[in-house]
Amino acid sequence: MADAIAIAADLPFRAQLVEFILHLSRSLPNATEAINKDLLAQFEAQVKTEDPNAEIPEENRREVVKALVAKVAELRGAMEGLKDADAESSHLLLQHLISSNFDTSSEEYKSLVKSVIESVKKAGEAAWATKRITRHEQACRVLNNTYNYLPSSSPLRPVALLSLITLLGLSSDLKSLSLTPSNLSAAISQWDISNEEKSSFLSSAAAIYAQARETRKSLELSLIAIEQLQAGSHVVEKALIYAIADEKRYTVDDVVRAPGVQEKLEGKTAELVALFQGDVAEGGKKGQEWVAANQSWIEGQNVPSFTAEGVLRKLRAIALVQLASESSNQQLSYSDISSALQVDSSEVEVYVIDAIRDNLLKARLSQPTSTVRILSVSSVASRNFGAAEWQLLERRLQDWKKAIGNVKVVVDEAEAIAAQGPITNRPSGPRQDKGRRENRENRENREQREQREPREPREQREQAREEVAA
Repeated sequence: MADAIAIAADLPFRAQLVEFILHLSRSLPNATEAINKDLLAQFEAQVKTEDPNAEIPEENRREVVKALVAKVAELRGAMEGLKDADAESSHLLLQHLISSNFDTSSEEYKSLVKSVIESVKKAGEAAWATKRITRHEQACRVLNNTYNYLPSSSPLRPVALLSLITLLGLSSDLKSLSLTPSNLSAAISQWDISNEEKSSFLSSAAAIYAQARETRKSLELSLIAIEQLQAGSHVVEKALIYAIADEKRYTVDDVVRAPGVQEKLEGKTAELVALFQGDVAEGGKKGQEWVAANQSWIEGQNVPSFTAEGVLRKLRAIALVQLASESSNQQLSYSDISSALQVDSSEVEVYVIDAIRDNLLKARLSQPTSTVRILSVSSVASRNFGAAEWQLLERRLQDWKKAIGNVKVVVDEAEAIAAQGPITNRPSGPRQDKGRRENRENRENREQREQREPREPREQREQAREEVAA
């Protein structure tokens, strides 16, 4: 970008104009050489002077630039027929023409730049609708270059960035935009616009991310508006909805603790937050009733991942965690879970497996006994630690102490056996003596059999039989 600006600055206005019109002419529908010449002649006539070397009056230059911007808007970004590099360089040249001939703080300058940004955004949207991915990506790069061209304090930067986010949202490629909370906060602090306008930008960007099911990023943007810009109740409401819509989130405490949020909680949002912060053990029953009564309100939020089913699933998951954390013997029956969650017993395993997958608890399921053995529980449902929680903790510590005592007994017995040395060197007991006597008697009997008189050789026996026969 810096190279393009340096080259443009070294060229006189007429040369810049000719260069841009050459790019612009390639975007004309059914463009021919004759049409291109006519277009060039039309603009050159507006800057023609008696002395070719004379400086063109400022008013004439401005009129030409305004005509160029109007033509770009008419051609929807004027990117058709251009190679990627040509489209990017031509738009950088156009931005230079605008900024070098108009006061950058004037409303006229802002209007012209906004017109160009809007035309590029429309070109990108049309390209995506007609499956021309390369043209869509080209529009994204032009908007990115435009944002970088503008000064860091320019009030037009949020316009360019929001248009870029809009196009990236169409292709679900928002992750390619490195928009971390720290970087964005630093950028926003420099924009020369009011806090209301900054908050509006963040809300609009958050809504685009939400449509792409990137609710975690939506929540980040909303929290910036709440914590740094003291955003209104509408932003607070959306932030809480994004928090609940995030599939991996099971608490809204951090959002509620943000400055000014408690005071701005109202209506249905306050009721929903109360379900997540109240007695979660009754979340299944109360949640089912609330969702059934507020189905239309949930759908009206226009957040794809914020659904009645999703809200109820989370409330039941939190109720399951609470039930598990209060179990004195760390074991739950399917019937207990079914009753607490207000679900059929056939759905119990689904909820337990979901809770394990989301790291809400660690457990083992036993289908033969229809029980769930609790190994550990997340703190998501333990927001308040009162007398009941202290009693439960005491019981578990006692059980733990007893289990450790049993382990110590086993270890002590093993150490005592090891201290006796190898088996062959240990003192013999009654059973060992009996075994040894039996071995000795067997050995003596075997020796007696071996001491019997040996038989005569075979030849001698046959000779003796022959003598008897004679």
